[in-house]
Amino acid sequence: MRGYLLLTEARSGSNWLGSLINNSGNMGRSSEWLSPKIHRLDTSSLSWEEFFEEIIRKSSTENGNFGLKIFPNHLFITREVYGMDFIQYCLSVHDVALVFLRRDDTLRQAISYARARQTRSFAAHIGGNSDPQYDFEEIAKCFFYIRDSYSFWRSYLELTGAKSTEFVYENLVPDPSPFVSCVAEHLGVPAPGALQTTMAVQRDGVTDEWVARFDEDRRSAHLLDAYDRREHIPGKVKNFFKLATRSLEPRYPFAF
Repeated sequence: MRGYLLLTEARSGSNWLGSLINNSGNMGRSSEWLSPKIHRLDTSSLSWEEFFEEIIRKSSTENGNFGLKIFPNHLFITREVYGMDFIQYCLSVHDVALVFLRRDDTLRQAISYARARQTRSFAAHIGGNSDPQYDFEEIAKCFFYIRDSYSFWRSYLELTGAKSTEFVYENLVPDPSPFVSCVAEHLGVPAPGALQTTMAVQRDGVTDEWVARFDEDRRSAHLLDAYDRREHIPGKVKNFFKLATRSLEPRYPFAF
């Protein structure tokens, strides 16, 4: 089977680009299929092989092509359960193209991510459950997290020696066809003649306002507080027991 894996991080434009590909009907079904909230599989009852085949099935169109986007968090969640590297295994059994997508403007990406985490609205057509409130530390935390994710992907690709193609979101906004054509060529299908999507850009005046406030606040902010990744441990009896017996395991990398 042929497929592509889009390696990126949240709020990188991957939903928009994925919708352009999904609307073709023959280039896979792009989504965050490794996220438990998306795949909704009972991993406790599935072997690695069964889980992998289910992910491929969910991400495939009828012609057998598949596609999914992966954040570092997804990769480590899967390893926590199965002890496997999904990407390396996928490369070993299928004809897969790796595509690395990033944004140049990390601050606006971080603001978008912070707003989405507050409102739980990760697309313009999904209504939020609250009004976003400016939070310097949350934006800075998202900024650090996004930069760490991009650094991870670059290092991962270099160390594995895997061939990949890199795209920058800002370069694709005027014309996303280079991205779509790259995926279509690998999958062996014609690139769509007309690119269609129902998604809209979530950017608005609030983003510009928060950029200005953040630029002012960062001059006197305590940035180390935003980068501190230590987990707050709820004061539950079972956690006190785990601490006492040294059986409380740290979170996996990129847990956020």
